Amino acid sequence: MKKFFIAIIIIFVLLVVLAALFVLTFDANRYKGVLITKLEESMGRDLAIDNISLSLWHGLGIEAKGVVIKDKDKTWDDPLLKIKSLTISVKIPPLLKKDIQIQRLYISDLSVNTGSGTNFRCAIDLKVDILVNSLSQDDMLKTLSAKGKMKVDSAILENMNVLNVALDKLNMLPGLVQKLKDKLPERYGKLLTQSYTAFKPMDADFEIRNARIYFEKLLVESDAFYLTSKGSVGIADQSLDISSIFFIPKDLSEAFTGAVPELEYLADDNGLITMPLDIKGKVPSVSVTPNLNYVLQKLIKSKGLELLQKLFKSR
Repeated sequence: MKKFFIAIIIIFVLLVVLAALFVLTFDANRYKGVLITKLEESMGRDLAIDNISLSLWHGLGIEAKGVVIKDKDKTWDDPLLKIKSLTISVKIPPLLKKDIQIQRLYISDLSVNTGSGTNFRCAIDLKVDILVNSLSQDDMLKTLSAKGKMKVDSAILENMNVLNVALDKLNMLPGLVQKLKDKLPERYGKLLTQSYTAFKPMDADFEIRNARIYFEKLLVESDAFYLTSKGSVGIADQSLDISSIFFIPKDLSEAFTGAVPELEYLADDNGLITMPLDIKGKVPSVSVTPNLNYVLQKLIKSKGLELLQKLFKSR
């Protein structure tokens, strides 16, 4: 997850610098070496780009193919991220004033190395109005402003089954995991045999201001859980300030509470096991912590109901 946020920040920096090439030349490929050098200096990572060319995709644009970024202490066989094709379209009239207004970005195949042998793959389509008022490398992020919609398709976390990982966390209780697996609805039993986690299409509105990406509602959903989030990500300082709520579907929640009755304390009024999470810190020192106030309130409420029930039964 930490490396995924790093990748998102890097993509936005790459997006802005690539668009700036329009002001300089139509033969963007001639400046590929300069572009790579400047990006490597600003990111502190190694960058390779196979080709940069003009594109007429949704207007005037440029296309970068074969984009690979890696940490300096890694080999090219172990990259941080790979992009098969990245296409950017810009508005033509503002270019006459040397203003850069990006209106759409499409990444056909993004692969992010999330560590421990896992990769996150997806396609990203951004419909956005981005304005850059300065071409200076120091001022570019400060003057960057944007509003738009993001759509993520074909998202897969390779070599990690999130449901299996969640069950493995319960191994400290003898016999619990097998008991839980026996109670799982049939469709979840099939999910356990997969070596990956597939996510449903995601849509989110976002805004960029003061060198931060803000979003009000981001829904991340798989067959085994879903997560709603709002907050912001720093483009320059790579800091995260995100509040999330983690939900487990009702039928799976019932299987969990059937095996571990205490988990019923975390269920909401609809019977979904729910856990608010706070995601904060600067990459790579990011912490994901449960909201303990929520847990305490649920426990106090549940215990209070139990005491009242016992009181009435004794009379």
